[in-house]
Amino acid sequence: MDKRTKYRFADFTLENYRRLLELATAERFVFSEYLDYESSDRRIIWRHDVEFSVHRAYKMALIEHELGLKCHYFVQIHSEFYNTFERAIYDLLVRIRDLGHNIGLHFDAHFWEVKNLQQLEECLSRDKIALENLLEIPINSFSFHNTTPELLALNDLYYAGMLNVYGREIREKYRYCSDSTGFWRFERLEDVLQDASFQHLQVLTHDGMWQDVPMAPRRRVLRSIEGRAKNLIEYYDRCLAEFGQKNIDE
Repeated sequence: MDKRTKYRFADFTLENYRRLLELATAERFVFSEYLDYESSDRRIIWRHDVEFSVHRAYKMALIEHELGLKCHYFVQIHSEFYNTFERAIYDLLVRIRDLGHNIGLHFDAHFWEVKNLQQLEECLSRDKIALENLLEIPINSFSFHNTTPELLALNDLYYAGMLNVYGREIREKYRYCSDSTGFWRFERLEDVLQDASFQHLQVLTHDGMWQDVPMAPRRRVLRSIEGRAKNLIEYYDRCLAEFGQKNIDE
């Protein structure tokens, strides 16, 4: 079996993404918020950890909006792939917010080199306030970036006044399906959505892993990086032109 088949490259296109959302609604899942996690109805919480491309995340948000769905977008303050405070990125995050989606914090404990619970609370609060001030909304939930056994051992439902999506109560109640690193880590989402034996599902997707055509996970990430580089070059050229400066190249 080749890698394209083994890792189901064809699953990770925006066309198939729309189909999976439609399948979820056809299977009578109610799209829910983390704050309503205790509901007894057949619920699905659909979460995005925004890791690689806010442009790609916005495309996914549009698809969800067209289908009348609201999902969760967890945004990083310290991403290596995008700058939350850059104008173009800020504008896209505002659009995602204004589509009615929920915004949370994708918290990078490694950036702060968190060593204890007190430091965790302090750094969470710092990033929470920064994101709230930027987007002018309350931030009520967070997810950990690059989880480790130590981070997953933090089982309390709330830290720094935010709901921890890895809290024990949520993890015990909700079945979990993730596309982390660009393939189905545990079970294929399509199969899980069609399994009528359970009531509650938490889905985690990552923006850059969903492209227009099938490709290997690493190629998907490279495409996101190349897209950002292209945007930066265009920005540089545009700025020089707007301010009447020479743009000298070989």
